[in-house]
Amino acid sequence: MKRVTSSDIARLAGVSRSTVSRVINNYPNVPEDTRQRVMRIIQEQNYYPQLSGKLLAGADLQTLGVFWVGSGALASDSLTSSYFMYMLDAASNLGYLVLAKVLPDLRDEALCRFVRQTYAEGRISAGVFVGVEEGNPLIEELVAQGERVGVFDYTPHPDAPHCVTVNFDDLDGDRAVDYLWRMGHREIGLLTGRMDRRSCVQREEGFRRAMEAHQLPLREEWIVPADITREGGYRGMRRLWAQCGGKLPTALFAANDAAAFGVYQACAELGVRIPEDLSVLGVDGHRDGENASPPLTTLSYDTHAMITSLVERTVRAEGSASPVPRDEVFRSTLAERASCRRLEG
Repeated sequence: MKRVTSSDIARLAGVSRSTVSRVINNYPNVPEDTRQRVMRIIQEQNYYPQLSGKLLAGADLQTLGVFWVGSGALASDSLTSSYFMYMLDAASNLGYLVLAKVLPDLRDEALCRFVRQTYAEGRISAGVFVGVEEGNPLIEELVAQGERVGVFDYTPHPDAPHCVTVNFDDLDGDRAVDYLWRMGHREIGLLTGRMDRRSCVQREEGFRRAMEAHQLPLREEWIVPADITREGGYRGMRRLWAQCGGKLPTALFAANDAAAFGVYQACAELGVRIPEDLSVLGVDGHRDGENASPPLTTLSYDTHAMITSLVERTVRAEGSASPVPRDEVFRSTLAERASCRRLEG
């Protein structure tokens, strides 16, 4: 079947192609009777303007770019894959299509060029990024160019109305130590996570702050660099065991739940019982935490609300009659389960 073109619409309506274009793009300088006649012909012919024409007219294509930085976790981890589904859902509710791309490594210039080109060609109205390290050069470049950008777990740009962020509360480390202290623990260790991530830096800072406030010993051999993956938590726990010669703290705070699951695996191999020998506390509210053995105590976040907020504000940035909040911070709630035990005396 021959595709209907704007020339066909113009001929049937008895107007020029430029008039058809002005009607499609809702320009005000078209007589109302002409507008109605052209719209009637468009509906009768089931006509849809080509993407290139809308781009040339400067129309908002209502397409959201979703960029996932890193590889593997999106498919293998239920929490991170749920982030992606939440973004799809939020964009759909706003009437937006989604153009999605996994970016394994943003140090790869070819991948950075792809993102730049996607913006430059007008293929997306705005972009949302998850998994970006602090101060990422590509993000900073896009912000400097005035592109609409939304970033998960990233320092806000207060002077850039086109850049919005969503963040975890900076008191998780404090809350973790406070809870373990109330449970009677005085020897507490930490798996630090990725220190190029805003949230991980804040959790270590809060941990150290609370340990000092409670006058608890900060033993550096109990503070171990890890990662925010199950594999990183596993390696971190094995390293902790080796560093302390088997003399573990009574409790361990992991930078996120995925790392805590790795701790579980290493403890099973080392013969360390949770919580009898080691209490374990995570952050995120990972759905697998309830089914872990024992169920994981965690500082839980409403990640659905976080992702929805990020998508909605990114789409509205610079295009809303009322100002859009540049940043939104969410607070965790304690989900107390069996992985932490109370010490008596």
